[in-house]
Amino acid sequence: MCRFCTCQLSKAELGKKCAYKKNNIEQDVLWNTNGNFVDYQQSDILRPKDTGLPVIVDGKHLQSSESRLFCPMYWSLVPSWFKGDLHEWQATTHNARVENLNQSKIYSASVNEGKRCVVVMEGFFEFKKTGQGPAEVYFLQSPDNNLLKAAGLFSTVKTKKGVTLNTCTVITTEAENDVKQVHHRVPLLLRDDSDVEAWLNFKTVSSSDAIFKIKNNKQLDLKFHKTSKIGSREPAEVGFKKKILGSRSVMSNWLNSGSGKGVKRKAED
Repeated sequence: MCRFCTCQLSKAELGKKCAYKKNNIEQDVLWNTNGNFVDYQQSDILRPKDTGLPVIVDGKHLQSSESRLFCPMYWSLVPSWFKGDLHEWQATTHNARVENLNQSKIYSASVNEGKRCVVVMEGFFEFKKTGQGPAEVYFLQSPDNNLLKAAGLFSTVKTKKGVTLNTCTVITTEAENDVKQVHHRVPLLLRDDSDVEAWLNFKTVSSSDAIFKIKNNKQLDLKFHKTSKIGSREPAEVGFKKKILGSRSVMSNWLNSGSGKGVKRKAED
């Protein structure tokens, strides 16, 4: 599952970190300047129905000669056949199960039209339910701290007000490895640039072949830790350790003074 993600990098940083080889020359991914698309929003929390999710598409979708372009999108796929306004779309479509893509009335059109995209993030958050208490929050990221690139689909919709908007979904799959301890589903992550190329290149790679390729890849062994809340990457244990250290300092002061006065002075400080 992927319901909350984070990306605080600037446009320039994202373009550089997503660089690829074009005619044997390293090239940053450029940003689409078409006025029909929303702008990217840096944020420690990106959630469904937010606009400005950083997404890469093949430039051919935009009548561009660029192989890859950043096109920020609305996070929750709304199919092109929907004729209402965004607030009237009630289906939960921020995630799409890879197992059901071809059978889905909502996603099959994007699959058939080759509207495949890559959703870029620094990491994502998941809730883990434990017993009767409140759910714990975990932050998941690449084992080498690189960007995560998730396979996605997009659709272009025109609202009642005449606004043209690109909307997208993150494809998910069954979790493998240790990440199953947190959640049984994860984003379908692309492992390397050959995965990205195959997923985006809808002109030469069919959707069935592209899905088969990434679906059968070995999943990334994500690293993860418990955090205090959605949007915070700091391990929850850090605050606990600080409290322990502070307690030891107070105890040391009390022992050195030979009385409880040291505790009082420490509290007043």
